[in-house]
Amino acid sequence: MRSSMIRACSIAAVSAIALAACAGRGIVPSSNDAAAPMSPGGLWPLASSGCATSPPQYEWIFKGSCDKFTLKSTGGSFSLATYEDLTVKGSIGKNTAKGSVTVYIADAIDKNGDIEANKGKKFPAYKANGTTVIYAAVSNQSSQLIKPVPVKDKTVLAYTITDSKALPGNTCAAALLEESEKGAYSWKQFPGGCEVSGKTISVKVYEAPSGFALPPKGTPLYFAINCYKG
Repeated sequence: MRSSMIRACSIAAVSAIALAACAGRGIVPSSNDAAAPMSPGGLWPLASSGCATSPPQYEWIFKGSCDKFTLKSTGGSFSLATYEDLTVKGSIGKNTAKGSVTVYIADAIDKNGDIEANKGKKFPAYKANGTTVIYAAVSNQSSQLIKPVPVKDKTVLAYTITDSKALPGNTCAAALLEESEKGAYSWKQFPGGCEVSGKTISVKVYEAPSGFALPPKGTPLYFAINCYKG
């Protein structure tokens, strides 16, 4: 069963560190885009074949940008290449990981086939206030259940999302896909929202909700970000 996260948010500069996902549309090719596989119709590059497969992803496969990063007990950071005008950067703080753990994060917008069906089942779209702008899948490659370790004045999670064209609203919120014991999926929105500053939203989390953890290999966490006019 999946759990929940994100409680506190604060506005910061575009360069602030990050994890999870948020908004955008269009495409700004990176230096690696020329060699990247294309989406149906050739509208934008998909992720490299090294990530848009199972493993390292599981269940639904996201074909947007992808980053492989190392998570240690002291933390880890990631940076996703621009996809559909959206750039996501992030970091995870102190945690219970033993040794060096490989983690993948991939994003998608659920258009033009950039989310592959899971055993014939379509990815459950998030329908919320405003526009759902981005999804992210986080996949732990170890057998460990990794929990955040709060440290005074240190973030357990931080992420910054920038849309080069502008986010569709002045407030954005996050949600986590949960699975019931009977296998039914539903989205749980985190309380509150964060104000958009220019073309950027920055979130800093200093304390994770009780019971939150990054599941072991084979069970991804799926996030959604929606933006709206508050």
